[in-house]
Amino acid sequence: MIEANCPPSLLHATLPWIADHPDLPAMSMGNQVISYSEIGAWAAALARLLRASGISGGDRVATMLTPRPEAVIAYLACWMAGAVPVGLNTRFRREEQRQILSDSDARMLLAVLRDGAQDLTPDLEAHHTDLGLPVLRLGPGWGEGDLPAPLSRQETLIDWRAACDGFDPSIPAVIVYTSGSTGRPKGALITHAGLAFRAWNLHLDRFNVPHVRQILDLPVNHIGALASGIGVSLVAGGFMITRENSDPAFTLDCLRQDRIDVLNGVPAMLARLVDHPDFAAADISRLRFVSWGAGPINARILDALMQSAPRALFSQQYGMTESNGPIVFTPPTRDVEILLSTTGRPDPRLSLRIADEDDRPLPPRQDGEIQVLHPHPFAGYLDKPEATAACFTADGWLRTGDLAHIRDDGYLVFCGRSKDMYKSGGFNVYPREIELALEGLPQVRAAAVIGIENETWGQVGHAFVELGTPAAPEQLLAALRDKLANYKLPKGLTVLESIPRIGVSKVDRAALARRLEDDRRGLV
Repeated sequence: MIEANCPPSLLHATLPWIADHPDLPAMSMGNQVISYSEIGAWAAALARLLRASGISGGDRVATMLTPRPEAVIAYLACWMAGAVPVGLNTRFRREEQRQILSDSDARMLLAVLRDGAQDLTPDLEAHHTDLGLPVLRLGPGWGEGDLPAPLSRQETLIDWRAACDGFDPSIPAVIVYTSGSTGRPKGALITHAGLAFRAWNLHLDRFNVPHVRQILDLPVNHIGALASGIGVSLVAGGFMITRENSDPAFTLDCLRQDRIDVLNGVPAMLARLVDHPDFAAADISRLRFVSWGAGPINARILDALMQSAPRALFSQQYGMTESNGPIVFTPPTRDVEILLSTTGRPDPRLSLRIADEDDRPLPPRQDGEIQVLHPHPFAGYLDKPEATAACFTADGWLRTGDLAHIRDDGYLVFCGRSKDMYKSGGFNVYPREIELALEGLPQVRAAAVIGIENETWGQVGHAFVELGTPAAPEQLLAALRDKLANYKLPKGLTVLESIPRIGVSKVDRAALARRLEDDRRGLV
């Protein structure tokens, strides 16, 4: 069921702006401002190119793109062609890229040539040569590369309306890859109805501003950028200022000059903003909303933002890829106690419970697993029925694997992650993936990784290894740089004679955390 007035997809959400408000500004990159009619015309042209290349309904199209107009155009074009975009982070190493390309059986790759100083051309050529994968190259400047010429306004509207006719909102809109305890990525199938529902309600409940203006600088393969950034803008006829990488100086300039309504980010981004030398003198008083997810905010950072943005309301959120984004959020407020002590209230459009180990609901103030019943649940993991089944209880509630309790006033207090995953700079990091990479090195016999608190990044990884042959920690960490994205790289490594275990196999991560604390205190 689609909520009243909620569009069945972001494709439907965009059509009225293209048809009835063609000159409304949609996005910018540098000095180039792009209207909704132009976004529509380029997306329709790219959709035609995809179909002419043999892409048809249900085919997967990999997208390795930075936050820029072509990323939004690529998503819209895939949806018009009936294809399912599969997001790859531009920070992924070639091995990580290839794993997802192969697992998703991608039929084509749409990719930028560069991400900052990183030249992606060798990776793209390798995928074309080794996998026989057609590659459509975009950039480095806006409109450069293989993006086809836009269609006429009449052709655009004909193609767009045809794509929306008879549309099935229950089919996957995107495949977002997420790892787990095995360290192997799984493709989460997010439906059109689920993505549109989340974007629509984020707009209504959190950022209810006509033609909302925000910065798009989060990785576009993540549910956060898809729902809170791109999705909210498309349903609201909003304007996105794109930036390929988060830059606090750029953000401050935008806040001063561009009437930004919403500042979205993760705590690490907000910390870098506040700690920037120009923050104290910046006028951000017109800002209306500040929102963050992926972890708690530092009290010092929150106070600085509140002092500099006296009109702004603040909100944090908790969710996961499999829940289509936030399932708990703070109704916009300036109540410091609520913002620092809780994660917000459960979304009233969902059903949320705190459950015990037998999936029985617990009363307030008792810790248990957060479980949610969603009107538009994710459609499972691509080609992994057992993993999909494990995500849901017998009565259909989504298991989050995270622990919390609900206060008497209805606010949720997050207690910790029952899974091993931790968040670094807003990115999910899965220890087993790093452990597998370490254990693939010839010197390493066994590895274990834990997340530790870090003021800048929220958490960072620390690795422990058992060695078969001698190697220096610096040598092992350097060997990982070609295998893993930089946010996954451990910030420290300790060599142990043996990794402590519970029973015969399970790593005793609590013992490892105690070992690090003892090291810090000089007791080891």
